[in-house]
Amino acid sequence: MAGRQDRPGLQPVSRILESALRRSGLQDRLEERAALLGWREIVGDKIAAHSRAADLVDGVLVLEADHGAWRHELTMLIPEIIRKFNARYGDGTVTAVQWIDRPRRGRRPGSQP
Repeated sequence: MAGRQDRPGLQPVSRILESALRRSGLQDRLEERAALLGWREIVGDKIAAHSRAADLVDGVLVLEADHGAWRHELTMLIPEIIRKFNARYGDGTVTAVQWIDRPRRGRRPGSQP
């Protein structure tokens, strides 16, 4: 009885998806977005309740805060935030920070991306 390895062309769906994402250029974007899920662990519950990492594109972490005081607090913490992201997800994951001018309507900054 022939095993699955004996059939050329059959591959696990996960391998097919990974290959398709890589060929389409979406794999890097998916990895960038996955790093955003670590926001709460990186900054802590208190700060995450008043801010969120909205996006990460080409090393630029896009942040928003629900109040100017929290934006100021986070601005002072940017070097530490960059260090923590890079320690957790690899050097160069975050190289700069950009701010969204104000939170989007209907979305609380502390909510998940």
